[in-house]
Amino acid sequence: MWLYAQIIVSGFYLGSFYALIALGFSLIFGVTHAFNLAHGELIILSGYLAYVLWKYGQVSPYLSIPVCLAVMPGVALLLHLLLQRLKAPFELNSLVVTFGLALFLQNAMLFAFSADYRLIHLGGSRIFQVPGTPISLTAGQLWVLSLSLAATGGVHWLLYGTFLGKALRAAIQDRQAALLAGINVTAMRRTAFLFGGMLIGLAGPLYALSMYLHPAAGLEPTLIAIVITIFAGVGRTRGILAGGWLLGVAESLAAFVLGTGWRELVSAVVLLSLLILKPQGILLKG
Repeated sequence: MWLYAQIIVSGFYLGSFYALIALGFSLIFGVTHAFNLAHGELIILSGYLAYVLWKYGQVSPYLSIPVCLAVMPGVALLLHLLLQRLKAPFELNSLVVTFGLALFLQNAMLFAFSADYRLIHLGGSRIFQVPGTPISLTAGQLWVLSLSLAATGGVHWLLYGTFLGKALRAAIQDRQAALLAGINVTAMRRTAFLFGGMLIGLAGPLYALSMYLHPAAGLEPTLIAIVITIFAGVGRTRGILAGGWLLGVAESLAAFVLGTGWRELVSAVVLLSLLILKPQGILLKG
């Protein structure tokens, strides 16, 4: 019994991180309708930045997070400047441009860092145990879990507890109505890329702490972001968190029961099941 409890706890840890990966994608897509296929590559780029600071600058990966939080919004705004020049049909053109950008970033990272797998490894990491149980998490996992939940909670408060968040949600729900209400939709697009870049900047170092970096690694976080956004509905933080937990627990159980090679198939089955049973979103009615 405790073994399955440990697997479920690990699934919640993994799912919380998946939710963080999806948040930036969902926010940018909801406000701008830009389908960013380079989302995962930007996360890996942020992870490489943290890795370089840790490996060659002797900077703690946790102290590299503020650097990534400062750099990646600038990269996201450059992407915004590129995408805003696109003509109609915008969604299709953004798909093509960001796919090309993903290939460019993959090859740039391959040139800069080679194809070697890299990981920020913290030697002697402490293990924390739940009192009275054999369930445990490492210090690194607790950091990833805590920061992912804090970022998700922060985005939820921003969207539902501030005037700026209301303007962003209005731009997500109906851009024409937002314009008629006096909301500067162009500014909301920049704001979405700014906050999306900050979430990418946070996700990168945490990715480098928990998973291997390599130039082609961006495909997995991009697919995770797309799947969880479909699970949740655009801009719905509680649905994103629930979708991340569902996917994380399903993958952890599948890896234990069936083997790691079945993770992707289980994720696809969960996605198809939700599309059939809950096409409106995991927490939505109607």
